[in-house]
Amino acid sequence: MSDSRANNSQQLKFRSLDDWLAWQTTLHAREIELGLDRITEVAKRMRVLDCPFKVITVAGTNGKGSTVAMLTSILHHAGYRVGAYTSPHIVHYNERIRVGQRCVNDAQLCASFAKIDAARGEISLSFFEFATLTALDIFHREHVDVAILEVGLGGRLDATNMIDSDLGIVTSIGLDHTEYLGPDRESIGFEKAGIFRQNTPAICGDPLPPASVAATAKKVGAEFKSLNQDYSYSVEKSSWSVKSEHFELQGLPLPNLSGAVQMQNASSALMGLHLISDKLPVNFEAIKTGLREVTLEGRFQRIVKGCEVILDVAHNYDSAEVLATNLVALPKPEKTIAVFAILSDKDLDGIVQLLYSHVDEWYVSSVDSPRAMPIERVSAALSEASADTIVRSFDTVEQAYEQAQQDASKGDRILVFGSIFTVSEVIASGK
Repeated sequence: MSDSRANNSQQLKFRSLDDWLAWQTTLHAREIELGLDRITEVAKRMRVLDCPFKVITVAGTNGKGSTVAMLTSILHHAGYRVGAYTSPHIVHYNERIRVGQRCVNDAQLCASFAKIDAARGEISLSFFEFATLTALDIFHREHVDVAILEVGLGGRLDATNMIDSDLGIVTSIGLDHTEYLGPDRESIGFEKAGIFRQNTPAICGDPLPPASVAATAKKVGAEFKSLNQDYSYSVEKSSWSVKSEHFELQGLPLPNLSGAVQMQNASSALMGLHLISDKLPVNFEAIKTGLREVTLEGRFQRIVKGCEVILDVAHNYDSAEVLATNLVALPKPEKTIAVFAILSDKDLDGIVQLLYSHVDEWYVSSVDSPRAMPIERVSAALSEASADTIVRSFDTVEQAYEQAQQDASKGDRILVFGSIFTVSEVIASGK
């Protein structure tokens, strides 16, 4: 540890949010370190471990952000003061923590950072652990009625899992972060089901879940409900319905999030809300309004800027498969230009195989991250997928996107995907 880090952390003072965040990246030796001992001790010192509000925890390989957004919107329109904690952010750190559907401000964040720093003493915290404690501290100070926590990685050993929730939802189980969660879906399912609690509703929204999810729920004594076994949904032309043995909602509006998979996410959210309706009752009008008005950046987000632009944070095989399905459902454009950049630990070959037939030209770049995959490797994978593939390389995502805008005609489409960093850099450019 450097001399500056060895100094008593209580003496550190920062005036700006950026300075606090820059310091947090240097505080812990590892960017990711799963485990609950350190953060739980600090939470106890801060008196934020026991929550006076209801808690919903959402885990899953894909669909977490959409599910959190729908839960937040529905509960907000039901009249509750809702705190939502998500990660990572698209552009601004403040996006990670929302109260009443508004991002918290810099002053709120810095006040919590100082409180955490004073409480931790010599305990080292990761960047994500700092964020999780900040969310809890703000939710306590803001007197929320319910907090919705999005798991960062896995579930069992994720920082959010130090809190005992009133409802646990696992949206999907796919092969991602295998170096931390295990090499197969059974291992990953076990980790994600670690958010389930005894005598507490537990939802699995994966239509074909590994056996480890139900087995874990049974072992801990959770009230387990699984999609297509305990509840189901059906889609009509302009509405949809969800039902279980003791629960049915018909004539629901389609969520204001693109893609058929959103009904899968929404059905799990609604099943979960039904199971905790004694604690957080929600009427039908709030459900309808919440689904109509839910928004979420970067999840098959369609905008028109001369031509249609689609922003999607798809970054693993399962999310790329959903993206391909969503593209097929849209009218075919004259040409699709993909602005593509990806991290080095992702399934490049699998993603390319799923999407190369939907793209006419690839504008590849490298995201601003030490984990970025080299442009040469991306270009080689695209060339191997098809000898006719047009691939152009750019130093930055912004440059690739700017050139795509210049080259695209009105009837074309620009598809931005590969990583949340890719989408973030395009949105931050404002172009």
